[in-house]
Amino acid sequence: MASRMMVLILLINLIFTGCSEQDQKQGEPPRTDAPREKGFTGYVVDRKENSVLVVNPEHKDIGTNGETSKYYPAKWFSNVPDSQIGTYVEVWTDGSPENEPYPGRARAESIAEYAAATPDGAKISEADAIRGGIYLSDGKEISLPVIEDVEFHADKGIWTVRMRDAMSTDDNQAQIELEVQDVEPVESVQGQKK
Repeated sequence: MASRMMVLILLINLIFTGCSEQDQKQGEPPRTDAPREKGFTGYVVDRKENSVLVVNPEHKDIGTNGETSKYYPAKWFSNVPDSQIGTYVEVWTDGSPENEPYPGRARAESIAEYAAATPDGAKISEADAIRGGIYLSDGKEISLPVIEDVEFHADKGIWTVRMRDAMSTDDNQAQIELEVQDVEPVESVQGQKK
């Protein structure tokens, strides 16, 4: 009877072990750092102390009475000490309740920064060009920047940064095109735009 119980316990243990490792590829260690679901992605467009404002350039069309308006997901994430303005990031929250007024607020559990491209011949990266565009006088007029496109023109030594203001009441939310010189990187001032 005891040997049957041992065999039964071993079988149950093997069944549960096999099920829990089903998603894991053979020969690979389990990833303990892998997030369970997709995080919030977008560009860091502002900083205040240990918080960053992230705006996703992928909009949703909304509107009433036949008018179309664009909604750009945006959130302030606290608990983010190092991310620079202009960086493209993916943020996962700690699961605590999120505040919903636009832009939303949440506490970050982890953050992944994607390497900014520096094309051949460029002195600065895409993130530096975005940061420079936000700091330009026209860029400072935008209350909630949505980075739509960044392009380097090697022949002219300039970057073109195209952005919109997500808070614009303009029906078309006109795109603003800013030129940033390809010179030394613009340093971010923590907590404020230059």
